[in-house]
Amino acid sequence: MDFIYFLGRFHVLVLHIPIGIVVALFALEWAARKEKYRYLAAASPFLWGAAAISALLTVLFGYMHFAEGGFDGASASNHRLFGTVLAVLITGVAFLRISKFAPNYAPLFFPASAVALLLAAITGHYGGNLTHGSTYLVEYAPQPLRSIAGLGPRRPPVTDLAMADPFLDVVGPMLRERCGSCHNDDKQQGELNLATHAAVMRGGETGSVVTAGRPEVSELLRRITLPKDDEAFMPAEGKTPLTDRQVRIIEWWISVGAPHETTMAEVEVPPEIEALLRAELGLDS
Repeated sequence: MDFIYFLGRFHVLVLHIPIGIVVALFALEWAARKEKYRYLAAASPFLWGAAAISALLTVLFGYMHFAEGGFDGASASNHRLFGTVLAVLITGVAFLRISKFAPNYAPLFFPASAVALLLAAITGHYGGNLTHGSTYLVEYAPQPLRSIAGLGPRRPPVTDLAMADPFLDVVGPMLRERCGSCHNDDKQQGELNLATHAAVMRGGETGSVVTAGRPEVSELLRRITLPKDDEAFMPAEGKTPLTDRQVRIIEWWISVGAPHETTMAEVEVPPEIEALLRAELGLDS
């Protein structure tokens, strides 16, 4: 299976090829409807064929990548569904476009390219959710759009350290930024989701990753403090690691019981940790 997983990782590279070809197809089919650019239609069969081959390969690599596990939630299912539908559509149109019956179906090729472009956009959106989390696009959107996406109001910037929530304002944003690409609502490597406090405390496939009050036995802290060349070091795969300051803050947070829905004023914050927190929140300036 390792070789399958190896090939599956190429999905994130080859997926850009069919997207580019679909965009070019849409532009070509749109322009070729005009007499001035009618000659462009000669390239249409080649583009449809290239789109079909690249889309089928991308879907194949995608299924291999999906077999690796850790892809859960609606975004994962929708990404796979719309990607497969896109590849089937393009392949079907490509066969028509290169066949002797192509002139009979000429009016369908431009609408088909528009549908393919739409499907590519939808597929890409759900793929982006897997990488960045389902709230990535609307994180900084106006509240009406956030409400449509099922999100509540954004937390206001922290101006008073005493009133900051240890998890919601400090630790949670750290984990989402550095670890969220592999541990979010839709992509949960090792069955671990770090998007919410409840999910962090629930842990992953090997059990708890945070033991409140005991940083020395918390797997989360162990993983982020391993040597960077250790295969168990997190975040993996060359992603930007947590800073030393952030690691120290997480260690403190675990040691005081991994609190949330409270304020710093109600938690024991030593002076050296207060200095780190102020720096992390940009309050020193």
